[in-house]
Amino acid sequence: MKRVLHRLVQLLWVLMVVALVYGLWARDMVPKSWHAICDPTAFVVICLFTVSVGVWVFWHHFRFRDITMAHVDAMDGLEFENFCAFLLKRNGYTRIQQTKGSGDQGVDVIATKKGIKFGVQCKRYNGFVGNHAVQEIWSGKEYYQLDQAVVLTNSTFSDAANDLATQLGVTLIDREGLRKLMKRLPS
Repeated sequence: MKRVLHRLVQLLWVLMVVALVYGLWARDMVPKSWHAICDPTAFVVICLFTVSVGVWVFWHHFRFRDITMAHVDAMDGLEFENFCAFLLKRNGYTRIQQTKGSGDQGVDVIATKKGIKFGVQCKRYNGFVGNHAVQEIWSGKEYYQLDQAVVLTNSTFSDAANDLATQLGVTLIDREGLRKLMKRLPS
């Protein structure tokens, strides 16, 4: 599906270039009888291109605009992972890659910041996040050969999770930390 979408975008770019060349330069060179077909076609291609660029900009930059913690609390797990990846991007992380849904070894998102590779486990919970999440991200960090392990949640961590994270060097980002990251979202 992703490959097909990529090919469609490439085709739209090519058609846009052709439409612009026609509209700005070649229109005077083609027979006038072709104008009845070429003019509307070029117009439609330019409109489709403009709308698709607008949708792309919205999706990549504004889809989580003005989101509140209530919205975050209502997300499902996959939605929360997508949100966390977007949030990391807005906070200066690069090379953001979401791992596959199952068999990800506890790492949901891999991102880089200042040359350091981070593995992030995203936990959307209603109660305390326990030390199992810390154990999972620690093993995932070793599996993917990452520099730093992070557990990011919309909730809080249990005392056992905090103790284990301190001992293993895992960074824990709780609800308040998530709020701070969310300040970088567009509003």
